[in-house]
This record gives sequence, C-alpha cells and structure tokens, in this order.
Amino acid sequence: MTHLDQEAMAVLRAARLVVVNAKWHLCEEQALGRLAAVRGLACTPLFPGHPVIQVVAYDGRLLGRVRRHDDGRRARWIAVPAHTARELGACRTLHGAARALSRRSGHGRHRVTDHPGAAPEPSPLPTA
Repeated sequence: MTHLDQEAMAVLRAARLVVVNAKWHLCEEQALGRLAAVRGLACTPLFPGHPVIQVVAYDGRLLGRVRRHDDGRRARWIAVPAHTARELGACRTLHGAARALSRRSGHGRHRVTDHPGAAPEPSPLPTA
C-alpha cells in the first residue's frame, strides 16, 4: 500500500466517523422529539425497534442514555449522563438506570414512562 493509499484510507475512515456521528445525533434528536410531550421521566429507544440503547429525558429534556450490556453471565443497564462519555453506573433494570440519571440531575426518583418509538424508517444517511 502506497503512502497515498494510506492517506486515502485515513480520509475515508474520518468521513465514515462524521457520517456515523451525524446519524447518532439525528436519531437522538428524533428520540427527544418523541419524548417532548411526555411529562416526567421517560425513555425511548435511540434506534426505533432496537431497545438496546435508550434515550432518557425528564419533561422532554435530555438526561442521558442507557445501554444494555450483557457479559454472558448477566445483563446490566449502563447509565451515561448527557454530554459525557462517563458511565454513571450499572443497574439491573432499564428503569433503575433511568432513575439513576434522574437522581444525578436533581429530579429525584420518579416513575419511568416507556415510549416504544415508531417503526423503523429508512434512514436518509448511509449506514456505516
């Protein structure tokens, strides 16, 4: 592989990351749109039809994300506050992780409303 080939591959990798990041933010905005009318603590899948990553909001305001982690022995839900990459902690349930985000943001412990999200639609952006 020549030096130019290596540079071209690096540019392609960077472009792919930009597209993936843009798609992630678009999906998060759509999830927040679904939660905008829900009062209190609520969660919805980041990608409709795929509940592994959930967006958590309080009164329509983003608190963070919760993702399912399965290590082969047990499944846990990892809470990650908004605008950070730091894990808040692992909980046994999705609702427990959502409540942890709520407590961290100062809202206390509340009942969690599940919003299932709409059926998956074709994405205007290419998948990577």
